[in-house]
Amino acid sequence: MNRRIRHVPGRIISRMGRTQKQLADKISDELGLTIRLGRTFVQRFVELVREDLVLTGRSELRGLGTFAVYVRPARETTHPTTGQPVEIPERRSVRYRTSKDLKDALNLPPPKKSKKRQK
Repeated sequence: MNRRIRHVPGRIISRMGRTQKQLADKISDELGLTIRLGRTFVQRFVELVREDLVLTGRSELRGLGTFAVYVRPARETTHPTTGQPVEIPERRSVRYRTSKDLKDALNLPPPKKSKKRQK
């Protein structure tokens, strides 16, 4: 797997993002928690978002975005090898919509370079 590194001013982030373990370790370090407690926190957070989606169909995280359940309708398609019609049943999936704050943060204009005066 090719893990290219991209540079963000002030930090380096791999293209793969962070895993739950890495996120938990970072939270543990910054809050002075044990690693086990940090991992428990992240796991519980994911469970709560999952519960919200199952029970209410929506989970909103201010400053990050909204996860919402939507229904993909049943459809008919053709099997690529046999050419026979195949029925794909209706199913539920999750959509994510980015918050305005996060969109704005991601799309900040690059800092302007100051021009030095020439004497």
